Amino acid sequence: MPLTITRFAPENLSSAEVTKSLTSDSQSASYKLEYFDLMGVGAHIRDMLSFGSAQWENLPLTVHLNWPAEVKAPLGVFPVLHIKTADGQEIRLSELVVIEHYLAKQFGLLGENEWEELLIKTFNSSSVYLRERLTLRVTWCYKEVQEKALETFFEKELPRWIETHTKHLKDNGSNGHYVGNKLSLADLQTANVIDHLKFLHKGDEMVDKIKQGSPEIWKVKEAVDSEPRLQTWRQSETYKKHASLSQVVYAHASI
Repeated sequence: MPLTITRFAPENLSSAEVTKSLTSDSQSASYKLEYFDLMGVGAHIRDMLSFGSAQWENLPLTVHLNWPAEVKAPLGVFPVLHIKTADGQEIRLSELVVIEHYLAKQFGLLGENEWEELLIKTFNSSSVYLRERLTLRVTWCYKEVQEKALETFFEKELPRWIETHTKHLKDNGSNGHYVGNKLSLADLQTANVIDHLKFLHKGDEMVDKIKQGSPEIWKVKEAVDSEPRLQTWRQSETYKKHASLSQVVYAHASI
């Protein structure tokens, strides 16, 4: 499988010039998200682009047995966010945490001050880690040990996440947000993790455990789902296609 290691930014631009391009008239920038036609870890990125009323489009990767014939990316992995700045420069961002933090900052999803930003990133990281444990230990686990791995996740790891997040949501007034009284990256991440569970083996049981065990967490999901810009995106044919393909892929998940 050939790998073409692409540059993050044009070779002729200095660090200062790239920074200027990224920060000058950021509302006029446009984006392409290079990722599979699945929900996956691209779901909350698409939510952020939609929430920010950005000019954006999918740059889909085709899923097939010999994917890909060739990889063109800065680090050989996806998602990759392609940014066309207001002054016409083409810049790429790689690695999920970098992409999500960049877009969250662009669209006001990191709170009102540094402390709120740190809290939001903390809760976001916790939900990302929950999903990673589920993905690596259960979803793509060996078939013969998948049920045991799922039992451990269901009885130990998911309850710990529910308990800790519920406590902090109560500390914030049980208002449907992790920090303050407005939507944040942490809110979007949690809502998308819950949505992801629906596609998995025994996912309905896991979602029900969250819903019944923590009205506070469920209120976060409801706050995200009721956001008008996200509702518009989630009614689109592209979103429905991602959901449909995710159901197919995760129905056959295991090694």
